[in-house]
Amino acid sequence: MVSSPAPDSSSKEGSQGPRQNVVGNPRRAPKSRGGCLRCKTKRLKCDEMKPGCYQCVKKNIECPGYKPKALVWSTKHEKLLSKGSNDSLPPESRTLALNLANSVSGHEHNDSGKEPADGSNTVVEGEREPGVESPLSMNYHQSPMDATRRDSGTYTDSLTAIRQQLHRSTVPEFLLHLPTMLVEYYFSYVCQIFSSFDGTLNPFRSTVGRLWDGSAPIYYAIQSMAAAYLANHFPRMSPVGIQMQRETYRSLYRVPQGGRDPSENLDKTLLTVLLVGQTTAWHDPKDLGLVHLKTAKRLNRRRLDQQVGAVDNRARRQNDFFEQCILYWDMLAGFVEDDIDEFGFGEFDMEGLNTSMTPGSDSSTSGNEGGQIFPHPWTGVAPKVQKLFAQVGRLIRNYRKIKAQDAASSLDFLSLDLGLEMEFPQDSIATIETTAKAQALEEELLSFETPSVSSLVDAGDENTPVQQYIYLAEAYRCAGLLEIYRIFPSILFKRVPFTDNTFASSSSANQISPFLPIPTTQPPSDFLISLAMHTISLLEKLPSTSGTRCLQPIVLIAAASELHFSPPPISISDPLSQFTPATSSSISNSLTNREVDIASARRFVTTRLQEFQFSLPAKPIVKAEMLVKETWERADLGQEVFWMDVMDEMGWKTIFG
Repeated sequence: MVSSPAPDSSSKEGSQGPRQNVVGNPRRAPKSRGGCLRCKTKRLKCDEMKPGCYQCVKKNIECPGYKPKALVWSTKHEKLLSKGSNDSLPPESRTLALNLANSVSGHEHNDSGKEPADGSNTVVEGEREPGVESPLSMNYHQSPMDATRRDSGTYTDSLTAIRQQLHRSTVPEFLLHLPTMLVEYYFSYVCQIFSSFDGTLNPFRSTVGRLWDGSAPIYYAIQSMAAAYLANHFPRMSPVGIQMQRETYRSLYRVPQGGRDPSENLDKTLLTVLLVGQTTAWHDPKDLGLVHLKTAKRLNRRRLDQQVGAVDNRARRQNDFFEQCILYWDMLAGFVEDDIDEFGFGEFDMEGLNTSMTPGSDSSTSGNEGGQIFPHPWTGVAPKVQKLFAQVGRLIRNYRKIKAQDAASSLDFLSLDLGLEMEFPQDSIATIETTAKAQALEEELLSFETPSVSSLVDAGDENTPVQQYIYLAEAYRCAGLLEIYRIFPSILFKRVPFTDNTFASSSSANQISPFLPIPTTQPPSDFLISLAMHTISLLEKLPSTSGTRCLQPIVLIAAASELHFSPPPISISDPLSQFTPATSSSISNSLTNREVDIASARRFVTTRLQEFQFSLPAKPIVKAEMLVKETWERADLGQEVFWMDVMDEMGWKTIFG
């Protein structure tokens, strides 16, 4: 009997020594998790050593190897924003970026992007460690933002962004983790359209980028925003967005056991409410998110109540940032819904809001004592004009509600039975008071002056230079005046001294010329059209790729609704003339330059809204286009129509911004 050759001890001593020591004691043998294919088939204990296991080596058999382990995607340690992203910034810009990022989260980071060595994660309100530079001491006259200017390769097209995201991925498509894709898409595109500027100083990029992986509500909120936007192109993403929205609500509004959580971070909670509440119309255009708006106001009041004693610069920046966010949101809601509790009126005076727009006053409106202004993501460089515009919208809805109630409660039997024309009925006290408020708002809008270019700090976004903020602020001012003159014609008649109007010219008749570049020697109806076209001309100076596009829809609607042609002449003596063919005299009139200007402005509005459907969340913009076209159609037929009435009648209320 031939015995098998003994293994050479000299050749295998080094490779098998440790293995023999371990396996020699069965109690210390490692547990087999996978095992080689032979051991798994024979149901033998395998030590899983490589290149061959002990069982195969002992039998002098070639080890068949191990089954590859399945890949499992994990986002536990994933970071979208790399550390040290501010290293290329100048000292002033780096400090500003850190201040803006720290203002919402309550964390202090140094220039290297690390938290303080003492391990403290929060800064107590009203306290600041000595040696921390105040933003008021920075020098903004040098415009240091050029180094933070956003890369020209940043995507302005949503499909290009998602295509490049898939192209950059090193993971096969079938292994891509959907939540990871949504989070990345938020930072690659969605946070751009959620702010009027993008880059390092965009708080919806920098602050959210540092908080999302440690906050479940923010984590789900940005996924819901990304999925809601992608649903514009990919319908199957719509239920994903709704599910992420529900997860946000569940984690955000979950009441802890025992009542309110004393360690709750109100700043982080309020930021989440802004993210998920202001975007409810992205999922369902009929969802105005008013419950979230009220929650945001309540949280902001709680924040302010907790601030005792002197408020430092960081807290002041936080306060102004949140107040202006709620102001813009409240303005959009006030134009489409009644009975919304007013924000800021009485709590924050107008002068305080106007003068606080200094560089150290908010997390995205920063500068120095020289009056330098850094734009806010939602209110731009002129929050005062947006506040006035918000008051105009609220006042108009209240006024039209009063007029409807007066018309319903009064029986005009004289006009019906006796044929008497009551052209000027007696105004109620509420109507007189509302008209007086409109007059005061008109005077404030006329006297408002937009900031100069030299007083503005570049946000670092090449798609949104500072001049565009000035055009937008002027467009808001003109839109506010247009709405006042449209609903309160008595105020317009006092400003436009046309000889055919019923009201006598007052001493204020010529005071409108220095404030608006529109001739007042035309009928009031033509003046309104001229003012609307002037507002549209301001928006024409803003390219469709401008970061301010998220702030334009409400102004487009207000101005475009007054771009109507004169109705065709109809003989009053013959009530059947509207059903008869037009005579040669009515169809032989040539087109006028005025009509061409109106048609050109209409085409711009239609084109701009259609472009916004591809770059902004489409559902609210589709409603805006339908609203404008329906208003045009009715006005061209000679009907007395106002866009708010059409919106209410057709059920097209949504958040246009």
